[in-house]
Amino acid sequence: MNSMEKGFSRLGSLLIAIGILAAVLIIISVTGDQIKLPNLLDKLHWSSLFILIPLGIANHLLRFWRWELLLARVSTKKIKKSIAFLIYSAGSLLIFTPARVGEVAKSVYTRDFFDIPIATSLPVLFAERITDMFVMAFLAGLGLFLLNEPFNLLLSGIILIIGLSVFVFRKPLLNRGTRWSINRFGPNSRLAQIFSLANDSQGSLFSRDGLIINGAIGTSAWVVEVSIFFFTLNAVGIPGSLQLFTIALAVFPLASLGGSLSFLPGGLGVTEGGIVALGILLGNLPKEGVVLSALLSRLIIMGVVILVGIISVFLLRRLRHNN
Repeated sequence: MNSMEKGFSRLGSLLIAIGILAAVLIIISVTGDQIKLPNLLDKLHWSSLFILIPLGIANHLLRFWRWELLLARVSTKKIKKSIAFLIYSAGSLLIFTPARVGEVAKSVYTRDFFDIPIATSLPVLFAERITDMFVMAFLAGLGLFLLNEPFNLLLSGIILIIGLSVFVFRKPLLNRGTRWSINRFGPNSRLAQIFSLANDSQGSLFSRDGLIINGAIGTSAWVVEVSIFFFTLNAVGIPGSLQLFTIALAVFPLASLGGSLSFLPGGLGVTEGGIVALGILLGNLPKEGVVLSALLSRLIIMGVVILVGIISVFLLRRLRHNN
């Protein structure tokens, strides 16, 4: 076995381990309160749950589609869709690393299967993250605005201004980050190279067409995640209404934004806690119901990532072995 094959094998083993660990953490978070959980489960309308798995799969497919289209913008190499899906799914297991830095695995797989240099594909991840931050801020701000309360209007304005500022001033921020990392760690440091790659992505990934692809599909994926949260609220017995969807629109992206900014693996803990706190604060939702809804929505979204990701790792290993 040559060094590349050994590295591929180690990466696959790491991804599987990360996926299993993430699954364990999610199970612990769901079952941690053993006293209240049976009471919460009694309130579930199980028929309402059947729509959640298709929505979780749709969310994963939308995010893959965006990644594939953006990858095609930075490379002229032929990309086989089925293998690209396996690569995206396997690499997505590493969203459970701090600040999701482990998603560089997608670029490693892309190099090995499509001969696309890591330096070419890695900026796609930065474009996705930056756009996601803006989309989360936009949707949360829109939800808060539609709730039409003075404090919420002020908060939505602040969130939208921050999100828009990050998006508009992304290039100066990246330039400042590049200079800081070079001064701090040297021009050959990994962090400096990462910032440089992010800067290199400005042309193709933040052009008008790139922004339309990234923004439109990214927004669609986040609306699907909001819908998952909305239907889990229905499933725990909270009557569905336009007002409830508006609450979900404000709560879920804002809590997810907090989870992203925490740099914790997958935002675990922070996102769920944020959903519960914001659901009670902004929507006056019943505590037990919103707790179960937060856990269920995250379980559906993360569960699809984990299950599809682990299967994809095994399939990629087999493809690699057969080649």
